[in-house]
Amino acid sequence: MSERQKIYSAEKSIFHPLILLMMVLCLVLNILLSAVARMTDLPFYFDTIGTFVAAALGGIVPGILVSFFTSAINFLMDGESIFYAPLNILIALFSAVYFSEFSQFKKNRIRRKNQGKSGRKKEFMDLLLFILLLAFIGGGVGAWVTWFLYGKSSGSAMLLSISRWFSRHLSIGDLGCHMIATFIVDVIDKAISVLLSLVIIITIPPKIKNSVKVSLWRQKPLTMEELESAPRRIGVRMSLGFRINLVIILSTFLMTVVALVFSSVSFRDNTMDSLSSTASQIAYLASQEIDPAKVDSYLEGGYSAPGYIETKDRLSIIKNSSSDIAFLYVYRIEEDGCHVIFDLDAVLSDGSFIKGDSPGYVVPFDETYEPYLDDLLAGNQMPTIRIKDQYGSFIASYFPVYDSNGNCLCYAISNIEAKVIGDLQRQFFGRVVLLFAGFFILIVIISVLTTRYRIVMPIVSMTIYANEMTDKKGGANEESLEKLEELDIRTGDEMEQLYRAFCKLTGDTVYQLNDNKVKSEAIAKMQNALLITMADMVESRDSDTGAHVIKTAAYVRIILQGLKRNGYYAEKITDKYMRDVEMSAPLHDVGKINIPDAILNKPGKLTAEEFEIMKTHTTAGQKILDNAISSMEGDNYLKEARNMAAYHHERWDGGGYPEGLHGEVIPLSARIMAIADVFDALSSPRVYKPAYPFDEAVSMIKEGAGTQFDPKCVEVFLESIAEVKKVHKKYQET
Repeated sequence: MSERQKIYSAEKSIFHPLILLMMVLCLVLNILLSAVARMTDLPFYFDTIGTFVAAALGGIVPGILVSFFTSAINFLMDGESIFYAPLNILIALFSAVYFSEFSQFKKNRIRRKNQGKSGRKKEFMDLLLFILLLAFIGGGVGAWVTWFLYGKSSGSAMLLSISRWFSRHLSIGDLGCHMIATFIVDVIDKAISVLLSLVIIITIPPKIKNSVKVSLWRQKPLTMEELESAPRRIGVRMSLGFRINLVIILSTFLMTVVALVFSSVSFRDNTMDSLSSTASQIAYLASQEIDPAKVDSYLEGGYSAPGYIETKDRLSIIKNSSSDIAFLYVYRIEEDGCHVIFDLDAVLSDGSFIKGDSPGYVVPFDETYEPYLDDLLAGNQMPTIRIKDQYGSFIASYFPVYDSNGNCLCYAISNIEAKVIGDLQRQFFGRVVLLFAGFFILIVIISVLTTRYRIVMPIVSMTIYANEMTDKKGGANEESLEKLEELDIRTGDEMEQLYRAFCKLTGDTVYQLNDNKVKSEAIAKMQNALLITMADMVESRDSDTGAHVIKTAAYVRIILQGLKRNGYYAEKITDKYMRDVEMSAPLHDVGKINIPDAILNKPGKLTAEEFEIMKTHTTAGQKILDNAISSMEGDNYLKEARNMAAYHHERWDGGGYPEGLHGEVIPLSARIMAIADVFDALSSPRVYKPAYPFDEAVSMIKEGAGTQFDPKCVEVFLESIAEVKKVHKKYQET
């Protein structure tokens, strides 16, 4: 056995109990140390030691999982950590690269010892550069993230003191000083964390290290030579892995962008509504403090008027009840301008102090008031408006004060800085971006690794070996078959089944080459019969379906005939199409072969987890039939079987599964099967419910038109209700 095979055979999957235990211990270590750092107000975090250990012992996947869940759990305690998850995942990624050789630590030590002083110097420089890189990500970039989110520096008292010291001695701005201070502190944090991690890693016995090493390979690893020459040897211009990962990355990125846009717009609107409501409430409360009988005396006498000071104090209390209110004042609106009755001092968000105008002062109208001037002069109720003056842009709410005769004497006005909305939206957008970025990076890394080692490498390996067999003089032989079997592909999914089928096919080719063509034709003819048998096998596992596949096929035929009779979907409904759909209808639940009996035949209501498992019968059926279709040449009815298996639980309004398709995007055959399947489920007894009466089941189908079902399909179903009733009665009696 080669050295690569020995390492591969010693490594385990991510779900191995020892590896899961190792990740849990590393996660607990991160959480406990970060909790200690928070309680002691240290400028360090120590929440990456477990990440380093997991990355060193297990590899890249345990490292990034421990880092991500560390951020998620710490978020429950500090409300911030999850927004730094992208940085922690990057730290885990670089840590896995740095620690990649630590499974052979002794071997590396011996090699570097033989190199003498130069080897030790290189080892030290590698370690130093690694620490500086981690500090740049966690400290430098992390400090910028903090500033972006909150518009100010944050951290322990010691960190803020260092930042202020740099502010006094450097002319690079508060942000630059904060980034430098955080970077320096994080260098110390990461140095301590890395050194402690190395101590833990070195002291762990080699036997335990080998027990928790995660294997990404699901086959005998290819050599670097084979990997580098693969594109040339298999003759591809663009690899399958690149295509798959490109689709995953682009689709994930597109969904992320859409989610960000919609969430930001929604947040902006909600924030605007909330702040407008706050401004209106403050203006209303202020108006209630104004005595209409004293407005004239307040305007003429100002501070000396009886009750003026007391009223102003109460207005101050109202203003201070909301930190969002920038200005609160009371104006009488007249032709010559706004006559000040009360104008409270204000402090804006940038720290500038604005002293209120004195009573009696006339503030001239600016252009902002022009659209509303007539209403203001008339004393009408006013909506919340946007105004702009020398102090900035504001949301303003006007609430009139009326006398006993219903005349408007003045307006109580509250202003909120528009900058508040921008700041809140920036913070929200920053948090959402970072949150999505963390999930995006995690998904991309795992999908890239999964695609590479579970799909691309097995296919590349099989292709390389297949090409070698065809290139050999005389074709495949026992030696070729032995090399192929040594690949030992163990993905545990359809890829492994494909590999084993490939091995079997190759064996048959070696030993029965002359007879291969005849057998291939026989296999192709048997596939349709086998898949029909699968439908019967699935139904036989379901304890109470009552000839479900037979009845649904009959209902499908009735709906197809009705659509053709009414001229609906004429371009689609040909005689061949109708035969294909009716013939393939029994296969719509073929995916239930993958559903455990305990869920399939559960007498009670499924739990949320069980229902999620049950829902997978659609994608499982799709995969089964996709595999069948891919192995058959020419056009065949299984394409419609695949559509029905995959999408017969989609809804017309887009609320179904597995893909949430809607309207005519759902294949027509699946829309037809949806009605047949649901009607039979309603009108037949199940282990978890009795049968609904026939008329009630029909009414429920009718109610679903345009929401759950294609309205045209429902229409022809109802028109043919007599035929439907015959089928139902026949099998009900049976």
